[in-house]
Order: sequence, then structure tokens, then C-alpha cells
Amino acid sequence: MKGWIIDVDADLDKNCAVVWIKGVDGSVKKFYDNFSPSFFVYSSQANLEGLEQILADNPAINSFEYEEKSLWLGEPAKEVLKISLQDYGMLMELAKEIDEMGEFCKYELFNVDLSIPFAFVLEKGIIPMTFIQTKNESDFELELLEDINSIDYSIPGLRSVELDVEIKTDRIPTPDDPIAKIFLGDDVIEGKEEEEMLLQLVGEIENMDPDILYTDNGDSFLLPYLYYRAKVNEIEDFFLGRDKDLKKPIGKGRSYFSYGRIVYKPPRCMLNGRIHIDRNNSFIYRESGIHGLIELSRLSRIPLQTLSRVTPGTVISAIQIAQAIRENVLVRWKKNVPEDFKDAKTLFLADRGGMIYEPKIGLHENVVEIDFTSLYPAIMVRHNISPETVLCKCCADSKHRAPIIDYHICERRIGLIPRVLEPLINRRIEYKKRVKDKDKEYNDHREIYEARKKALKWILVTCFGYMGYRNARFGRIECHEVINTYGRELLLNTARIAEDLGYEVLHGIVDSLWVKSSSNSNNHEKLCEKIFEQSGISVELEGIYKWIVFLPKRSDPTGALNRYYGLFENGEMKIRGLELRRSDTPPLIRDAQMDMLKVMARANDAAELQGRIPEVIEVVRGYADMIAKGECDLKDLVFTSVVSKDSEYYHQLNNNLACMLQLKNEGLKVRPGEQVKYIITDAESKRYNRKVKAWQLVKGNVRLLYDKKKYLAYLVRAAGNILAPFGYTERKLTEIIKPGRQLTLINSIQERSYQLSPFLRPE
Repeated sequence: MKGWIIDVDADLDKNCAVVWIKGVDGSVKKFYDNFSPSFFVYSSQANLEGLEQILADNPAINSFEYEEKSLWLGEPAKEVLKISLQDYGMLMELAKEIDEMGEFCKYELFNVDLSIPFAFVLEKGIIPMTFIQTKNESDFELELLEDINSIDYSIPGLRSVELDVEIKTDRIPTPDDPIAKIFLGDDVIEGKEEEEMLLQLVGEIENMDPDILYTDNGDSFLLPYLYYRAKVNEIEDFFLGRDKDLKKPIGKGRSYFSYGRIVYKPPRCMLNGRIHIDRNNSFIYRESGIHGLIELSRLSRIPLQTLSRVTPGTVISAIQIAQAIRENVLVRWKKNVPEDFKDAKTLFLADRGGMIYEPKIGLHENVVEIDFTSLYPAIMVRHNISPETVLCKCCADSKHRAPIIDYHICERRIGLIPRVLEPLINRRIEYKKRVKDKDKEYNDHREIYEARKKALKWILVTCFGYMGYRNARFGRIECHEVINTYGRELLLNTARIAEDLGYEVLHGIVDSLWVKSSSNSNNHEKLCEKIFEQSGISVELEGIYKWIVFLPKRSDPTGALNRYYGLFENGEMKIRGLELRRSDTPPLIRDAQMDMLKVMARANDAAELQGRIPEVIEVVRGYADMIAKGECDLKDLVFTSVVSKDSEYYHQLNNNLACMLQLKNEGLKVRPGEQVKYIITDAESKRYNRKVKAWQLVKGNVRLLYDKKKYLAYLVRAAGNILAPFGYTERKLTEIIKPGRQLTLINSIQERSYQLSPFLRPE
């Protein structure tokens, strides 16, 4: 059979691996493999022999073998005991039992917490979403029919359908509320008894036979709700996958911190033989779509359905693990690589982040933005930064040393991390070229290349942070420190090159630099060439701005590092740090800022932009009048916020807590990392049921009195964030937009702006 591997799983009841293959004829077939998962134990020879005797009669164990494996990157191989199991459910339990014996005998365990499907694909050389041919179906042998490193790989024609429901209730839905309608693609199932609707759903899915089932909140509510309603209606054969052995939600919901914010991950509702993608529970899908998922599934060996629910950090870890295992290196279960001892001076020099040039606040013309291509991954590749190469034991006298902190780097071998990252960087560069290339050859695939490029971007962005993450499989803080020192030196040198060519540095942050030429000559390409010559890292011209505005911080008059907006020569705007970029901003405020910027985007230079300010103020007044007159659509006033803790741990009544308490009264618990939606009704109230109104409790076309004063304050603040460099404080804007203020007074705004901010006058 020729086809593509669309899913890989483990059958815990039959203790075997399951592979689903979509044939070239569109059919989907299920294959079994009697795979024996295993883990490895290292200790003294006597301890290993004793352990083998202790476990000899354990019925869960299939076999013992001694193999030569490397325990860590760059280390010589040592003899380890491989324990293979026939009972899948006993793997973790047995590993914990051996680990607890460590009180008496020193045991180190490896490859313990690799998922069974992942361990299976690594051992068998299987690559999800790859074109293959089965050679021996009874023993499940297969042959790859395409180069796994190819960019022009084949993609199966995946059929897909969206699933949603409407529930009979006038309050917050619960599993006990019956189904009103079922939406399956363009079809609507309604007007029948609930049992009939559920059976019809199963029948229609069977007839459509989609490969992918898309849902919104399918993991957290929709699929568990449908299965529960099937149970209430005593439907025994209700299943949405291609197999009847229904999977229950996997794991428990959990809240965790990630990059300074708290995230909630619900249990996973996976289907057998059919890929369920919950769009609300898949960061990678939201960023890069199905083609981004396929690209990363092939590279990481993580099956597509599982991949849709993991973070970019998990993906880069999987790619590193796959590379390590191919090179006969084991993956330590409980990573215990300590941070090297450092004296106070080294700590002071090493404990720094990326280089920053404080932005020059205000309006600037003819500004060039230069970006390094995948800067930190490129640094890791160029300077051979990896856990086994930084401060290696073999090259203490190496001439390859990190700047400032003077850590030596191995000269004898290329590290694991550079070997993993270099192909990823090259793939992304090639995709970027194809996206920009006007050749007709790429027309039909340009969107696919864009999706893959975005997916790779997040993997490359994440690899740097994971290098300093203490629980990362192959992370090490010294590598993180070395990368930062190279990054700081690179930005400093780049700024010097720009200044030598006559540019003025306006702003710089880690891997981007904004410069302005003191003359009218365009040396931009020469600038990029010079930077590449000296750094060896590719740079690209992000764009040339007709004008750009760097904004001050809200707390003091210094420049904010990542708050600006500007107009490129091609007419596109780049916006960072404004409310319209935040997910918690109400649509009304987002639209107001966007309309302000649309007016400003009609200006071709600084002089024209200055002349457009009265029109911008008019936009603000229009929104202010709409708020004051109570003419806003309620859905445009909804705040969406992520809660950071359980309700009992709040000490003050804020909007989030008020909303959570309202939902709690309706029987809905909001967990840390989940969203709440609400409209502010009385910001000053000390009563939770008056302060805000939970959006789920707003019924029908009811007219809700919102807090006009508070929404006007939010509008003024959002407008002030855009207009601050033009001399408009929130107080001045409040005066300008007061109801009844004569429109003719706006004519003096531009003059006042020049008086307040003379540095904004075009040169």
C-alpha cells in the first residue's frame, strides 16, 4: 500500500502500536505493530545484574539487554541495561520503582518519559505525514518514498469538516443542557429528538469520512459534552473517529507559566484514525495553519493530532531528542546538569540580556529597519553553541572564546544544537525566498510556503529561550549566557558600521536596528553587505519608512522599547505596543486606534502627517460621542482577560474577580490561564454583581447600561498613546473631546502641537 502516515498511536489494551495510513486512492487503513517500549538504566555492573535478578519475574517485562549508549552529549558510550516491556501501562510505574531503589543503589534512568508513539516512530524510522509504501503488512515494514529533508514534499489530500453545536439554554451551557442544533460543515442537524440528532451526526461523519475534524473549544467542552449527551441517551456506539474504541480525555487540565503569563491547557480529546484539531487549543495551528502543522510533524516526528496541542518548545525538544537518539545518545529522565561555579565578576558580566538602544522619541522620516535573520539560532550555529561544546573538557585552551565572559568553546566537534538548527534555518530562508520570488512556478504554493515559514519562525524563536530553561532536555544556562554576549557584541558592531556609513542610530533592540541616513544617498544594500561581511550572519532590509513614531513609556518620558508605529514606502503600516495589538482590548478601542492610524497612513511625509492631526482628533471625537450617547454595540465593549489565579486568592475586587464570582454563581469555575469576558458597568462599585457584567450572562438584545465614564477614559488613554509625541496628554485630549466643544477649536490643534513639540516639525 502506498500512502501517507496520518497518525500514530498506542493501543494500551492490546499493548501494540497503531499506525493509520491514507492511501493514494483516498482510503484509510489501520496497521498494528507489536512494539515493545523500553527504557535504559545505568549503574555499576553489579548493580545492574542485581536489578535484573530482582525484576526477572516481573510479568510486565518482555526482555533485558545490555547495550552501549552515550549518557550525555559528547561523552563516550557506556554499558547500560535496556528493559523492554510488554505491558504499556507499567512503564512509568516500573521506572518509578527502580528510581526509588536509588536510596540503596545509584541508578540513572533514561528514555523513560518519551511517549510510546514518539518512541515507536524513532525506533522504526517512521516519519508522520510522509509518503511511504508498506513492504510487509503483517510485520508492518515500510519504505520511505521521498527524501525526508525535501522542501517539495508531497501532501495528502486531507478532507476536513468543522463541528459545532447550539445548546438549549438561556444561561451558561453545562453538560446537562440538551442539544438544540448540530453544525457539521454546511449541514445543520435540528428538529429531532436528541438521540436521533446524535446518531445522524455519527452517520454523516461516517459518510463524509473526513481526515480532520475542526472544533473551537473541542477539548475543553464540545467533545466531552457530546460524549456525555450520548451517554445520557444510552447510545453505546457513539464515536467520532474511525474506530469504536473511544479515547477518553487524556490527562488533566493544568495551569502553568510560560514567558511571563499563565496558560491553561485542558485535557486532550483525541480521536482514533481521525485528526481532531481544536483551534482554540493549538497555538501552532493559529499561527501557521494545517501546512505549518504538517511541516513540523515531519521535522519533529510528532504525530499531527498530538502536535496540534503542544508548544513550539516541545517541538524543538522533540527534534533535538530525535537527533540525539539517532546518534546513540540517551535522554536523561531527571536532568541534573548543574550550573558551573562562577565568581562574582563572571556572574556580573554573564547575567545580562540582549543589547538595547533606547529609542529617540518622536517623529522621524526616511528610516531604515534592519533585521538579523533568525539571530539567536544563527549565533548558535555560527559559534557552535551547544551544552557539550561550551566550556567543554577537551578544549580548555581553545581560541574560540565568547566575548566579555571568555567562556571557551569546543574546536574538535560540532555540537548537537548547531546540527539541529542549521537545516531549520536553511529551510526557512528557502521558504522566504520562494514567498518573495515572482516566478510563476511558486504561485500555487506561495501560501503553503508562507505557512511553513511561520511555523519554523516560532521553533527558531523558542530554541533560544529553551536553552536557558532548567528543565529543557538539552538546555544549559552557560549556553544562554554565551548567546547573549554574542548578540550584544553583534548589535554594537552593527551600530558602529551604520554610523561609519553616515547613518544615525534611532533605536535598536536585540536583533533589529532602526537607522536614519544623514544624507539623501541610499546605502542600504551596502550597509547590509558590510554587516554580513563582519558578522557572517544574514541581515535583511525589513523596510524603509516614509515616517515612524517612537513612543514614550507610560510611566516616564523615556522611550518605550517596543512601542511604535510607522508607514513603509509600500503603504503598509507596522504597529507595535498599542492597544489594538493586545488581545484584552475591547473591539471599540481597537477600532478607534485603527481608524486614527488609517488617517495618519494617508500622509506621505512628516509634514503631511502633522497636517493630518486635526482629522485624527476628529476620529477620537466621533468615538467619544458614540460612547457618551450610549450608541455602542455591546459586543464592541467586551474586555477579554486571562485570569492569573483562583478566585479565593484575590485580595482586591478587580474586574476579573467580579466576573469570576458571577460565573461561579452560575456553576462555572474559571481556572488560572482561562479567559473571562465582561463589560464594565460601574467601575467604582464595590459589589461584584454591579462592577462588571459577565458576557456569558448578557442575554439576547437586552440593553445594558455600561460605564460611559470608564470607556471614555480608555478611549482617551488609547488616543493619547498614539498622539503623545505630538504634545497631547490625556488631560488635553479629555478637554478636546468634551461634548459640546466647538469643532472650530480643532483648527488650533496643529498650532498648539508645534508649540508643545517643536522637535516634531519636519526638517
